[in-house]
Amino acid sequence: MALSGGVDRGSHSMDKSITLPPDEIFRNLENAKRFAIDIGGSLTKLAYYSTVQHKVAKVRSFDHSTKVSVQETDGDPLYEISVQEEITARLHFIKFENAYIETCLDFIKDHLVNTETKVIKATGGGAHKFKDLIEKKLKLKVDKEDEMTCLIKGCNFVLKNIPHEAFVYAKHADSEFRFQHTHPDIFPYLLINIGSGVSIVKVEAEDKFERIGGSSIGGGTFWGLGALLTKTKRFDELLQLASKGQHTNVDMLVKDIYGGAYGSLGLTGDLIASSFGKSATTDKEFSKEDMAKSLLHMISNDIGQLACLYAKLHNLTRVYFGGFFIRGHPVTMHTITYSINFFTKGEVQALFLRHEGYLGAIGAFLKGAEEDNPNQYSWGENYAGSSGLMSVSPELNPVQRARSGTFDMLEMDRLERQLVNLPLLQDPTSYIPDTVDLTEDVLAREYWLYCFEEALDGVVKRAIASQKDQPKAVERAEKFRQKYRHKLQTLRHQPLLSRRRMTWP
Repeated sequence: MALSGGVDRGSHSMDKSITLPPDEIFRNLENAKRFAIDIGGSLTKLAYYSTVQHKVAKVRSFDHSTKVSVQETDGDPLYEISVQEEITARLHFIKFENAYIETCLDFIKDHLVNTETKVIKATGGGAHKFKDLIEKKLKLKVDKEDEMTCLIKGCNFVLKNIPHEAFVYAKHADSEFRFQHTHPDIFPYLLINIGSGVSIVKVEAEDKFERIGGSSIGGGTFWGLGALLTKTKRFDELLQLASKGQHTNVDMLVKDIYGGAYGSLGLTGDLIASSFGKSATTDKEFSKEDMAKSLLHMISNDIGQLACLYAKLHNLTRVYFGGFFIRGHPVTMHTITYSINFFTKGEVQALFLRHEGYLGAIGAFLKGAEEDNPNQYSWGENYAGSSGLMSVSPELNPVQRARSGTFDMLEMDRLERQLVNLPLLQDPTSYIPDTVDLTEDVLAREYWLYCFEEALDGVVKRAIASQKDQPKAVERAEKFRQKYRHKLQTLRHQPLLSRRRMTWP
């Protein structure tokens, strides 16, 4: 598939062109229905539902306990294996830059087989801007949904259905990402959505939430002031500058005023006393990197203090951060985490979500699928069809970025049975499973990856033998071998980009 387009952002003119096999992005499009779209200021998130047909092996065992002699059981099979065709529901979520939207819509229009779909649910600030384009290209009526409602619905969905969705970011720890166990009851929680401004939302139940506060000082402030200070117009480039800067060259610290710590007030010498304070008293030029870092600290500290005050006011300990200001960037997660730790003295942790960029699209899709009641099912992430944990950060996964541009994918399959807490547990909220964390235990990780690699050839041979009458069995098996080996290599060199915490019971 060749996708191309163009966009002019200030002085930056970019040629958007990419060549990819279509099944790597818009997978199973021929069975797609129930579309939803979330269009932000720079990114579009598309969602659709499809059905996937696959073969499942069923094992039936035989009970020979009633036969009294060896002669009676000699030659009788212990079990029987049959292969059945099953159809599974799958949710697809695709994220890409707005510059690709027209060519992506063209591709969907050309490959969409299902004509029953008449409406596409839309949310986000750009839904109105692209309404006419979507209706013209897809011949679908755009039905706009409330942005905050979709955001909360999406957040509830991922917290319930994806294990270890939430994580704590610890920049200087051995393991930067500390994934949290899924809590049986996700409510109540505080969601800090940092877009152009900041919205602080208290979520108490599936359909009960309230915006309890906010601020006009948010991601748009960082972007706008950063552009004025550094002449850098692109948000990601501004964050790159900040990651290389030293804020102490611009900020006035407590020790700059008092010569050290202010012990009687409990203020350490390295604490920021005045953001950009040195710029008023020092006659010198400051670097773009230092100014960007100072600005990032100023806005993150402001947001962090607001979040802490609202969390204490409403007695909430679970505080999740999302929005385009976060977007998986280590530098923003670190500054937010530092601010929360400082203002709460470690009592509250800043929690981030692996799939926070998809929340609006997931919520919009759920609004359109209410008649099927998707919340009555359990869903699991299809890791083979999903992008990496931090795929939005070019500096963390340059190989993938070179391969797929700005296209990121999330797929979720409906599970055969709804997952519930083990009824035998006296208190499911206090239960912690005994697992080995393979992101931290290097020897254990290497051992299991070696086992999987050694078993791969045998698995491929058995797969071919199980479908020897299929003309493409060898070709499909070889494709599986290559993709599986690539996944193992990714887990070996970048275990934290595997989309989930690797555990072994």
